Amino acid sequence: MRFLFHLSLLFVIGASSHMLHAQGGKTFLKEGDAYRKDGDLEKALEKYDLAVSVDPAFIKAYQARAEVNVLLGNKAMVAADRGKIAELDPADAGLVASAAKAYMEIDSTSKAKELCDRALLIDRKNMEALQTLTRACLAMGDLDCATTASDAALALKGTTDTYYLHGLVRAAVRDYNTAESDLDRVLEWNHMYEPAYVALAEVQLKLYEQYSGPTMQMRALEKAIDKCTLALDLNPQSTDALFTRSKAYALQKEYAKAIDDISRCIALGRTDNDVYHQRALYYGGYGQHQNAVNDLNHIILDDPTSVVDLLLRAQNREANLNMEGALKDLALAQRAMQDKGTFEAADFARLDETRIRIAAQVFEMNRESDPPRLTVVEPFSEGGVAKVSASLNYLKVSGHVLDKSLLKDITVNGNPVDFDKEEKDPQFYSSIAWGPEDKEIVVQAVDIYGNLSSTVLTVERTEGQPPGVAITSPIVSASRVVTIPADKESLFVEGKVTDDSPIRSIQVNGVNASYPPDRNDPEFSIKVDVKDKDRLTVHVEDQFGNATEVMYTLVRAAAPAIAAAPVVKPVATSSNTSSTGVTWLVHIDNSNYKNFPAIQGGSDAGKMQKAFANYTVQRTVSKKNMSKEQMERFFNVELRDLVRGNKVNTILVWYSGHGRSTSGKAYWVPVDARKDDIYSYFNYGSLKAQMQNYSESVGNTVVVSDAAGTDASFYELTR
Repeated sequence: MRFLFHLSLLFVIGASSHMLHAQGGKTFLKEGDAYRKDGDLEKALEKYDLAVSVDPAFIKAYQARAEVNVLLGNKAMVAADRGKIAELDPADAGLVASAAKAYMEIDSTSKAKELCDRALLIDRKNMEALQTLTRACLAMGDLDCATTASDAALALKGTTDTYYLHGLVRAAVRDYNTAESDLDRVLEWNHMYEPAYVALAEVQLKLYEQYSGPTMQMRALEKAIDKCTLALDLNPQSTDALFTRSKAYALQKEYAKAIDDISRCIALGRTDNDVYHQRALYYGGYGQHQNAVNDLNHIILDDPTSVVDLLLRAQNREANLNMEGALKDLALAQRAMQDKGTFEAADFARLDETRIRIAAQVFEMNRESDPPRLTVVEPFSEGGVAKVSASLNYLKVSGHVLDKSLLKDITVNGNPVDFDKEEKDPQFYSSIAWGPEDKEIVVQAVDIYGNLSSTVLTVERTEGQPPGVAITSPIVSASRVVTIPADKESLFVEGKVTDDSPIRSIQVNGVNASYPPDRNDPEFSIKVDVKDKDRLTVHVEDQFGNATEVMYTLVRAAAPAIAAAPVVKPVATSSNTSSTGVTWLVHIDNSNYKNFPAIQGGSDAGKMQKAFANYTVQRTVSKKNMSKEQMERFFNVELRDLVRGNKVNTILVWYSGHGRSTSGKAYWVPVDARKDDIYSYFNYGSLKAQMQNYSESVGNTVVVSDAAGTDASFYELTR
């Protein structure tokens, strides 16, 4: 008996709780309705949110919230609420169909189709479900499904909407005559039905493609234009009507009108890639090929693998006589076609045919008869005579070639030399067997047009004594052992070279050291990374090829244990040096050029001050209008000596002047540089590392190029 009493009590409590929740939901619903009536939609939404939170099964609250979100344009929220309603009342075909339509509004076609199928299982004659299913299947490309649904809707009742959808489906399956008949009937019943005008115009464009007679074709185009014009009378901002009419104008060769219509589409906010592609087609037909390229740039920036647009840009670049740009686009298109894997052999064959044709045009357009300018750098020569060591069995031959065209071959004594055949003005390196009977070096360069240049050097044997090498810091034992702390990761090495001839190269562990190349018996210095290293290898080579290589063993000594010292708080001082130590600023200002435009502008003081605001500079070294020889001597000798003598810790370099980039390298332009000779430029790529090797005291180096480059690639390399 007591058990039955408790059970009754629990039932009453549960029922009372449900009634309280229901009562609260209804109250919030009424308050929301009041706010909606007063036009305060945001507060109405708040009340409806509260209604569904206290009663998650309150269908009327979901319906009210969906209606407000329709007014606010929150389509995703509308779909979520109507989907929830369909879950709460799955037996109501109308509610499920309404949810399907809401999901179709947010382009969730698969979800919309699923809901339509559910609604039609409940009521196979539900018109809203049939029409939404037709639209969803069309969007998904399921034409069989779309045909079945549209036929069922039209059989259920012939209305403007059912005939319109039936016409769209018939057009999709290429039954253009039926589609034309359906859409004509829609407009006969309702001449204000704007989408039917655009759809009928699209059908006319398809009929134009089917007609073979020019009269029928022109009538189809005129009808398409007429229908779009009527749609624009109803809605002057219809981008669909403008888009379709532009295609009809283009087929009439009225490119100016087509461009005007498609440009109005863009002005009205339609900026999808299809619009830009169409306008590029019109610009190409109108002869405005650069405008076409500009529109295609917009598309390719968004989709770099669009084969259609890459090929169209190549076509317009070719028409604009930008043959090299066209070849680049064809290469990009070919790579994209290979990656996609959906193209046939015939597509690649057509692309190759176009590429070969354009490449032949480029070849002939660039034909010239000037021979290459050949310079042999190594071995060193004067007056056509090269002096090499009598001890050498192999001779290094290197240099560079300047030419307007790409090179075909470079040979040394008839032997081919490896070089980058895709690089303009390449450098070359070779090592040839050299015996006592060999007396001359013949270097030849041939460009792709057969123009030949030849340099002949007579060879004289010189002394064969290799340079002498000695490391002066750190301390080296008699057995060539250098002892360093166990945790040492970098080592500053100083030394001296002795030789009767000028020194061409000093390297430590394969890295170039800093030394004055114009001095006999030079001293050298370098900061070497010794982490995970157990040796130092010093390689020195003189001007005649005599070389010395000395190896030193690195031994790591354990650091002695040091008792912990009491922490002493540092006392502030009035020192004028910052945490970067002694800091010098080097300003190279080149403006008065011989072969380049003079650079106009104000002082760089403001720019430098902003760039180096975090540094306290003790001295500024200013150099103005430097030649290449002066720049090389300054950075190789003068600045090195100044830094070492003054224990400089941080070197800041600011360059202002012309800049150039070529073959992936950035250059400063000395005032005596020649425009057509990159070897007259100053390559500052290794400058920071070179300055680190000036002295052990140097810990920081910063190089800033405030340079005027002729192309964007210079900034990509230097910024």
